[in-house]
Amino acid sequence: MSKTRLTIAVVVILGVALLIPNSGLLTSDSDSDFVATYQIGDVGPAGGNIFYIDEFSEHKDFDYLESAPVGCEGVDLAWALDADDLSSGLKVVTDWKENSIGQGSSNSAALLEVAVGFNDIGTATGYASTLDCGEQSDWFVPAKAELELMYENLAKKEIGAFTSGYYWSSSAYEYGRAWNQPFSEGEAFDGNKDGKFAVRPIRSF
Repeated sequence: MSKTRLTIAVVVILGVALLIPNSGLLTSDSDSDFVATYQIGDVGPAGGNIFYIDEFSEHKDFDYLESAPVGCEGVDLAWALDADDLSSGLKVVTDWKENSIGQGSSNSAALLEVAVGFNDIGTATGYASTLDCGEQSDWFVPAKAELELMYENLAKKEIGAFTSGYYWSSSAYEYGRAWNQPFSEGEAFDGNKDGKFAVRPIRSF
């Protein structure tokens, strides 16, 4: 989603100030007048819950992150199907030191591109990429920071019907492992390809 801003020029003609909207004469990268349509925990367009609001215009392509509703959660999924896919995948996603908000989408896209196995619905990425939920199909696996926000803003507040089990992220860890997080306590852990955990896909808009 591209963000648009109203630009206004003030033109003085014969002592009269005229306001000309969308003039293009004055522009700004600030969203200081951004008014949120949703609040944290609200039900989003796809029936999930809002867990992030980009109040300070840090991301040019989206304002919100929404988790999938519980009925669209994937269970018993691998991060990668085999060691070769795991090795390839960990080279193309952001690592644990760079897991900022907004990277889940690019991580997921990179995994789908690097190896056919990541398109398998038995993997977290494959499941999310083929998910059609709430009349939306733009789901992806959250990055580590996005997963942590889902825990803090939703699960800890008993919003979204999360389990207390482990959830996959799309972020890499060192030593050939990927990040996951148990929602019983919120501490993130590294997990190898053999782990079978849940995934709660998310979308941005």
